[in-house]
Formats: sequence, C-alpha cells, structure tokens
Amino acid sequence: MPGLVPDETAALGEVERLVQGGSVESAVDILATVVEQGASVQAIYLLASLYLELGQNDKAHRYASMAAEKDPSSGPARDVLAKANVASGDFAAALTDFEAVARLIREQRQTPPGEFSIPAHFALHNIEQLDHILAQHRDERASDRLLDEELISVRRGLTHLIDQAGGEAPWASFHGTHSRVIADPPYTKVSEDRLPRYLNESVDYGRIKGAIAGGRLQAEVIDDFLTPQALNQVQKFCLESTVWRHPYQFGYVGAFPQDGFVSVSLFAIAEELSAALGEVFDDYQLAQWWAFVYDAKLPGTDIHGDDADFSLNLWITPDSANLDPDRGGLVVWDKAAPSDWSYSDYNSGGERVEQFLREENADSRIIPYRANRAVLFKGRLFHRTDDFTFAPGFENRRRSVTFLFRRRKG
Repeated sequence: MPGLVPDETAALGEVERLVQGGSVESAVDILATVVEQGASVQAIYLLASLYLELGQNDKAHRYASMAAEKDPSSGPARDVLAKANVASGDFAAALTDFEAVARLIREQRQTPPGEFSIPAHFALHNIEQLDHILAQHRDERASDRLLDEELISVRRGLTHLIDQAGGEAPWASFHGTHSRVIADPPYTKVSEDRLPRYLNESVDYGRIKGAIAGGRLQAEVIDDFLTPQALNQVQKFCLESTVWRHPYQFGYVGAFPQDGFVSVSLFAIAEELSAALGEVFDDYQLAQWWAFVYDAKLPGTDIHGDDADFSLNLWITPDSANLDPDRGGLVVWDKAAPSDWSYSDYNSGGERVEQFLREENADSRIIPYRANRAVLFKGRLFHRTDDFTFAPGFENRRRSVTFLFRRRKG
C-alpha cells in the first residue's frame, strides 16, 4: 500500500483480521499505538472509523479531523469526519463534509474512455434528468431544442432497448462526443433554505410510540408525512440534483451521501422524526440514508433486510404517476434474518432468502404506494419494492427516500 511503512502494513493486516473476527477493541488498541508513533492517513481515518463503530464519537471526530488535516485531498478521511458529525448530531458540519467528499470524488474520478458500456437505464435516467434540468432553467429566448440530435437519438435507442428487454436491465455501449455526459453528468445540486417545519404536525405518533416502547412495531404507515412545502423541497432536490450515481442490476439508480445526496431537508426530516417519537427514540440515531429512482419498465429492489433497528421509507412521486393505486409501494414480511446471518446474507436477496421465508411460513403485507406516505418498520424485516405501474416520463419515475436509524453505542 502506498505510503505505508512495513510495520504499519503488518499492523493493518492484523487489524483487519481482528475486525473480521469481531474484536474491534483489540484492533483499536493496535491502531492507537501505530498512530501515536506516526502513521499514514489511512491508519488514522481507520482508527477514527473503529472508534465510531464503538460509539466513541469524540475520539472518532478527533482522529478523523487529524486525518483530514493531514491530507485534505483524502475523500475517505473526510467521509469518516462527516459520519462522526452525524453521530454527534452536528448536521451542519456533516453537510459541509459530505459536500466536500462529493467534490473530491468528482475531482479524482477518471474520465470515461472513448468507448464504454453502462446499464441502459442509468444512461437513460442521466439524459432525461439533463433534459429536465435544462427545461427548468432555460432562458425564455433559448431554443426549444434542449438536447442535440445525437442525444435525442441515443434516448430513443435506450428506450427501445429497455422496452425490448422483457423486464431485464440491459447494458448499452457508447462512444462519441457525449460519452462523458451520459456516464458522468455535470454535477448540479439544488440549494435549500431551512423551512419552519418539515413534518406534518397533525400526524398522531401515539400508536407508533407505544409500539416501539412495547417492542411490537412491525410496519406502521404514516400518511401526509411531510408538509406540502417540505415535500416540494425534497421533490425539487431529487429532480434537479445530479447525485444519482449508482445503477443496480434490477433497473433502479441510487443516490448516497458521498454522491452529494445530503441536504438541509434530509437532516431536518430525521431530526423532526426523532423529536416526534420522543423518549422512546432517544436511544436511536440517524445512521444512513439514500434514495432510489426507478425505471417504469424494470423491477425494483429484491427481497432484503436493512442493517438498521428501524427503517423509514418515504415516497415522493405524485400520485398522478401511479397507474395502479392498489400496488406500487412495499411488500413487508413478518420475519427477519436469523442472528447468525451476515449482512451480505440478508441484504442481497436471492433464493436463500426466499427459501427461508417459505420454511418459516412467513406472512407478507402489501402497502400500496401513496405520495408523501412514509412507512416505519423494523429494519431487519425482509421487504422489497412492490410491483408497480407508473406513467412514462422523468417526473413520473417512482422515487423513494430511505432513512436508517440504529441504536446508539457507547
């Protein structure tokens, strides 16, 4: 590894072995000694990350800050610092840090080659979003033609390719002047002012708080979750921010904090939900969040469980886009993975999960899609995107935002 002295390399190998075996405290002892003797940035931010895992947020923040100061161009160091700020509840600092991570990733990303292949649904989403952004911000005197003939032709070809794929997610090859735009769109991010209120104050959380306190919560529906102004703000952020960077094999695209999916509204929603749930939620903190956008002709997420104590799934696309009001939301089973399953076992879906659910005689519940509907459920319960039929068009794509909450450590 570049920048590592032999002794440090051996120590990091031992740390990795200990962490994989669950001995995080022993790994911290080794790393702390290495760092005291003068270590690489990698060793310092790894130590910060392990302190974060132990719930020692002050130490995590100290070493993450040290790593970021030692190498301001280190995205991993700034990423750990951002996570430490989230764990400490300093969302303003976390917002700045995650934006820096996204900037560093963009600066260090390699230019796509002259010819390359990427998932067709990813390319189509990027072209549609570019067209949408241009349409929202074009000058009145500008030409009605927003995309040139090449991109218009590419979009038609991608649509046809997906239509003919029979529900599979095909790949497409590209070359030419627009290859960079298709694979790596110019970064834009909607700025936001803090609204007076994000969560709808008329929602009664009494039943949910009682279910959490009694350990009975499975999946609870919260309709009209956000205020109309807050919903509009989140919708605009998702439509016009080019933070969608992770295509998945089942035909959807993800946005994560390290891509720039971080905003005033997202943190405010997490804060206000914790406040609304009160003392029964005091032991839990925001741990992760993301969003998915779906292609109307391709399936959504497969059966999986989340690495969380509680998951909140929020749907933001207008109801007018949903052509089947009885479906399109979430399927939730009443079973979670056995305690000896690893994260990859329960998160990646597949036949093993389906066999487990059959053997356990698990019951499933379909929660229909509604705009501004949130579903709060035990994070490790198996669930998947329900079959959906949405209208064509970029604004009509099914969009969901997920927040994960985990029990505080330390």
